[in-house]
Parts: sequence; C-alpha cells; structure tokens
Amino acid sequence: MVTIKASYTVVPNQPTPGGIQWLSDFDQVARLLHTQTIYVFHAKHNHDALVEQMRNSLSKILSHYYPAAGRLRRLEEGGRLELDCNAKGAVLIEAESTKPVHDYGDFLGESANDLVPTVNYTKTIIEELPLLLVQVTSFLGDEAFCIGVAVSHILFDGISAIHFINSWAKLARGDTLEPHERPFLDRTVLKFTDPPSTSPFDHQEFKPMPLILGRSDNTVERNKRVNATKLKLTAEQVGKLKNKANADKSTKGSRPYTRFEAIAAHVWKCASKARGLDQNQPTLLRFSVDIRNRLIPPLPRNYIGNALTIGSASSHVGEILSSPLAHVAQKIRESVEMITHEFIRAQIDVIRSQDHVNKARTLFFGANEGKDALFFGNPNFRITSWLSMPMDEADFGWGKPVYIGLAGVVRQERAVITQSPDGDGSVILVLHFQDEHMQLFKNYFYTEI
Repeated sequence: MVTIKASYTVVPNQPTPGGIQWLSDFDQVARLLHTQTIYVFHAKHNHDALVEQMRNSLSKILSHYYPAAGRLRRLEEGGRLELDCNAKGAVLIEAESTKPVHDYGDFLGESANDLVPTVNYTKTIIEELPLLLVQVTSFLGDEAFCIGVAVSHILFDGISAIHFINSWAKLARGDTLEPHERPFLDRTVLKFTDPPSTSPFDHQEFKPMPLILGRSDNTVERNKRVNATKLKLTAEQVGKLKNKANADKSTKGSRPYTRFEAIAAHVWKCASKARGLDQNQPTLLRFSVDIRNRLIPPLPRNYIGNALTIGSASSHVGEILSSPLAHVAQKIRESVEMITHEFIRAQIDVIRSQDHVNKARTLFFGANEGKDALFFGNPNFRITSWLSMPMDEADFGWGKPVYIGLAGVVRQERAVITQSPDGDGSVILVLHFQDEHMQLFKNYFYTEI
C-alpha cells in the first residue's frame, strides 16, 4: 500500500515566456493521455531530503522546459489543441510505501500502478490538467525509492521525455546544462503550409486493422485478460537472433538486419504461433518511427515535441510462420524505409483532411483508454523500441536506476524493447500479452532462437 503524504505545485524558478504555443499535427494526434513510467533506485537516502532535492531541481528544469508547466486548451470541440504557457506548474507528489521494494517483484504487477501519478480526464477539464506529474515514493526501509513520471503525450514523445528526465537528473546532481543540451521548443518547424493533396501512398496506418477471421468486431479479444512479464535476452542470444536473420538474408550486399529488426521479427513470429490462428489470418505489426532525421531538412537537435509516426508491416499468419526470420525482418525494414520526407508530408495531409482532430487521433494513435481506444491486439501486435534511448543516464545523485519502464499491466497487448540496466549488452523485452497465450509465447521465445 502506498500512502500519499503531500502534494506540491512546482513552478519554474525564474520567469519564463508566456503566451500560446502552436502544436504540430503530430502533437494533435498523439494519444490524449499521460505516458507513465517509473525509475527505481537502490540507494540509502533521507526521505525528506530526497523530496526537497526533487522539488528544487524540478523547479530549475521547468525554467528550461517551461511548456511542461503550462496547460492545454481547445480551440473548439473536437478541434485542435494549443499549449498555454501560463506557468501554472507541475505537480510533485510525496509518497511512502508500506512494502519493501522487493515485494514489487519486476514492477509489472497491479500494485506497481500505485507508484505512478494518475490523471483523471473525465473529472477535470483539459484546461486544468497538469501536463507533468511526478511521484517520489520511498519503500519500507531506506534502501530504495522510486520516481514515477506521468507526462502528457501531447507535449512529449518518448525521445523528448527521456531528454527531459536526463536533463532534470543532471540539474539534480548539481551540474548545469550545456548549450547543446538545452531543448529546442519551437514546434513551428513542423508547420507545413501546403494545402492538402491526394496522397500517392497507401497509408495502411489509417485503415482499420484486421479482425480475427469470422468476426465482425474485436469485442471478444478486447475483453480478454492481459498479463505482463519481463523476458531477458543475453548479449549472446541477441547475437544469435541477428546471425540467424542475416544468415537467411537473400539480398546480399545490403546492410545487415539490426537488433530491432531481428528481435521484432522474432516477437511477431512467436506471437503468431502462440495464438494458434488460422494460416490465412491477416496480421499487422505496428511500431513507432522517429522522423527527426527523415525530414528535409532534419529537425533541429534536441527538438522537443511529438516527432514520431506509425510504421506498419502486414502479412498472413501462414507466411509469418513458414518464412525464415530474414523474410519477416525484411517486411519490417521495408515498412520503415517507406517513411520518407514525402511520405510524412502526405501523412500530415491525411491528418488535416479528417473532419475533426479527434477522428484523426483515433485512427492514428488511438483515442483515450476504453471502448473507443484503437485496438491493436490479437491478431495484430504493437512493438516499441527504446534501444536507442539513453535511459540509464537518469542519475539524480543516487546512482543509475535499477529499473526503468512501464509500471503495472497495460490493457492492450504490446511489447517494449529496452537495454538492460546491467550494461552487459543484454536486452529486456517487457511483454503485455493475452494471459491464455502467455506461456506458449515464452516457450517459443527462447526455444526458437
């Protein structure tokens, strides 16, 4: 059980620019939710001193990331959002757990949800919702604590959020931000002004996802229990997967398949096999793609905002299961390589052509949680890579975190690939999967490497 001891409003420690900030089309279609992650530290500490240091350093970092102290506002019902840089502040919650840290296991159980701030979108109007909430929780004893972060996805994508956390940690350690570490906050670099046009691309990402054959909706699958587990691939196992994919590769001379391509292909194969679906069943794999260096010109270094788009690879279960790993990895690669500057511009045109922003958001990333949320589970899957993110740099002065990731069980099937905090080249797959198929997935995941 977690007890909330206090809640503080934290504002920037110096005056910051005010006014309304324009939000890009990719900000508009980001999920209208707060992304929740936790950072767990094994370190002896004084609870009161810890909270005080986090409050002071949060105030300092908000002077650089001042949009996080603002609020969203709607231009019209169902229409675009704007960011009001009114410095109303972020929220820092002081909490204590009555359990020791080891009782939380791998932080994927339901009790871990208590370590992250919750945001109620139904009881609070959007103009009053804090965009950033942080919970500092000490566990029973003084050997560990946790920092739970909830940040509006409209404000930050994952890359932006990690940059924010690492910069905050640097200030908390007593360091200063170098000029090249400061955030680039002008989102108008994504303000393309060309009128909408007919796109030459198929744009699978806006189409309804396949249903299980013979079904008219996804109600049955949506209501099934999803469980969570953490699967580790050693550096040797990662190497074996990459070697397996590249040994099967028929296109000689092209660059080798990456860790992400090999692991994602392996996960897609394992999920398809564990579910026991018909060989003719269509299946879609969705994943996020960073567009920062895909635009012409590239976005400025340290651009803060949503700069992700959706990639999707499609196939049939029979093809996925009967093909070598390289074939599946190639499907993923081709869907990533399709996302060029021209594709992104055309995608923005499709977003703008929708009747309402809410409609575009539901098609693209999904609406809020609940019956209207985009469902990307069985027979489809969603996978996210955090492999390139420097997540272990979040040292607030007590050493590097021993766990970074999602807390608790999410409602939909998905996988997140992260670097292991052990620093030995191993990789962690945090898997949220239908409970009835979980054991089979785990069996295939290791036996078919």
